[in-house]
Amino acid sequence: MMDPPNESAWCEISPAQISQNLRHTLDRLPAQTRLCAVIKADAYGHGIENVVPALLAQGVRHIGISANSEARAVRAAGFTGAILRLRTATPEEVEDALSYNVQELIGSVGGMQAILNQLGARGLPPVHLSLNAGGMSRDGVELSTQQGRTDCGRILELGAERIVGLCTHFPSNSFDELADNIARFQQDLAWVFANSSLRREDILTHAGSTLTLAAGQDPKVDMMRCGAILFGIAGAGPEFRPAMQLKSRVISLGTYPKGSTVGYDRTCVLPDDRLLASVAMGYANGYSRQMSKGAQVLIRGQICPVMGAISMNTLVVDVTEVPGVAIGDEVVAFGSQGGCEIGAAAIEGGSGTILADLFSDWGQRNPRLTKDPKDLVCGQIV
Repeated sequence: MMDPPNESAWCEISPAQISQNLRHTLDRLPAQTRLCAVIKADAYGHGIENVVPALLAQGVRHIGISANSEARAVRAAGFTGAILRLRTATPEEVEDALSYNVQELIGSVGGMQAILNQLGARGLPPVHLSLNAGGMSRDGVELSTQQGRTDCGRILELGAERIVGLCTHFPSNSFDELADNIARFQQDLAWVFANSSLRREDILTHAGSTLTLAAGQDPKVDMMRCGAILFGIAGAGPEFRPAMQLKSRVISLGTYPKGSTVGYDRTCVLPDDRLLASVAMGYANGYSRQMSKGAQVLIRGQICPVMGAISMNTLVVDVTEVPGVAIGDEVVAFGSQGGCEIGAAAIEGGSGTILADLFSDWGQRNPRLTKDPKDLVCGQIV
């Protein structure tokens, strides 16, 4: 393991845990279904360079991205398979991504026409046609209306032989709603094949997500797009573990008398004399101000309460009950230390958001430190 960076806070990333999560993900896919590994937002904050080697080692041949910078990083990491953009792109983005061989998503006549106006028919990259299928209503053709069917026909005409995939995104993964959405998507697929020259054997169908996989239902497609599960988010079992920890260090210690107030707006009053530690982490590091109420961190393997309001670069922790606490001690804001853990439930409950949001934020705000495979013991980062 590398030495911690000389920074106020950092994220520790475990490529070994990502590889383990990937293996379990591949094992859980329905039969004959391949994986599109979604690594948007710089691999949910984990760093594309830390994920692509695992994908290559386990034979994953499709990657889902959003931004051109991600496509560039994927190619720089040595990936030669298919890159799918999982949103509609501007014509300028599409043109810039041609050198990375990005396959684009189209869900409207206007979107298709704008790209053709920019590139011409001969410059059109491979295209995946997005069908709304009673779903997200954001970038898919709605085939339940006459206008939608007309638009779909026009996209198929404009796309000619460049359409290589048909896809959708399920808005809900509750059992009954997911079953309805799967059935609806299958109906929409049947309509497209019946009303176009597309041949089923030439087209890649894809849908579903981590939550779909966790729900245990088969969307009956060639490929499922999963991202969060690779990083231990919303896994379908205890074998899936987070691959990121958020850490900092104690930077000062002081004893303060009963009645002292802590932090901005004096929101915390000490009930008695307490030993307080300042930690070099705050909302600038993605540790939300909402964590000011009831948050905890780990120091020397002990749970310590966060006191008062979170500042931009500092938080205050009560370490009165931590024997031998010292300046420079490691602080774990998310993750495990000495057999204790600050886990998903605590951090999501305190911040009011989901791990995917937090990981993407933490990993792009703070330096990333990779952990050696030997630090992965019994499926858990130590």
